[in-house]
Amino acid sequence: MKRAVRTLIRLIAAAFILFGVIEIVLEYARHRLPEAVMSWGQIVISSLLIVAGIALLAASSKLAEKLTDDFEE
Repeated sequence: MKRAVRTLIRLIAAAFILFGVIEIVLEYARHRLPEAVMSWGQIVISSLLIVAGIALLAASSKLAEKLTDDFEE
């Protein structure tokens, strides 16, 4: 059970990182259009998604252990 929960947490973390990178790439592509202004707020939010994904990825095993302690007893 712990392995499945850890895999699910890592999948969610990878999705956070992927969505953050896609947002930054799309914002950069929009910035390259004529008369477009770069939205720094959108870049900050995307960067926070990436950081949250990395933090979730780093803490996935401990988090999975905490979430599955009740089921193993």
